[in-house]
Amino acid sequence: MNTPNWIKKENIKITLDARPLLAQGIHPFEQVQQESAALLPGEIFEIITPFQPTPMVEKMSAAGFETHSEADADGMFHTFFGKK
Repeated sequence: MNTPNWIKKENIKITLDARPLLAQGIHPFEQVQQESAALLPGEIFEIITPFQPTPMVEKMSAAGFETHSEADADGMFHTFFGKK
């Protein structure tokens, strides 16, 4: 899968590894929503999950964010939300 050109490492301002939260039964969407709201245009929020967070992607896209998910070699999904 090709990474979109709007995703640049230097623009990733927040990275959340959601695996510990998910293991505790905590859904990270509210945290993602709150923290991504503080981003400036062009900045990116990255979340790492053991599955593709499709409902979160749909909600963030509807909120006006650019979105992209890709799996790494370990099967973990890195999902990016870019502030437009």
